[in-house]
Amino acid sequence: MYANRGMYTEEIINRTIDYLQSVDCIIEKRNIPIKIVKNISASLIMGKLLSKSTVDYCGFVNHKHIEFEAKQTNQTNFSVEMIKPHQYAYLLKAEKVGSIAFVIVHFSIHDEFYLLPINWIETYRQTHQKKTIKYEDIKKECSLLSIIYPGILNLMEKI
Repeated sequence: MYANRGMYTEEIINRTIDYLQSVDCIIEKRNIPIKIVKNISASLIMGKLLSKSTVDYCGFVNHKHIEFEAKQTNQTNFSVEMIKPHQYAYLLKAEKVGSIAFVIVHFSIHDEFYLLPINWIETYRQTHQKKTIKYEDIKKECSLLSIIYPGILNLMEKI
């Protein structure tokens, strides 16, 4: 059904963000820090990564700062290793200084989106001594983000 699964997840989140802009939220998708090295054609460039990026999205919802990463899996579990170490550390630090930090995971085989707070992920890792989180545990303990309009997640209700 989806040609590029990561793009489907990003499209749903971007639509959600566009919708939320109309209800007094500010959420931005961060750009990857690149330097254009060469223009190959009108629609193709060559670039150089200037530095590691942090996480995909940041902003303010209900006067609260948020930072989050979006991931998609076609497995029946979620590997924390899908989050790059510098992104994981960034989310933990953001939570420590007062931000709401989380990961949105799309399980494509179930076509379900879940909000996993970073502190819940860290506690799970420490408690279970595993880098993979079972779908059943996520379903039981984390927030399901349902689609409330075509392509819009109920993100506001879960933050």
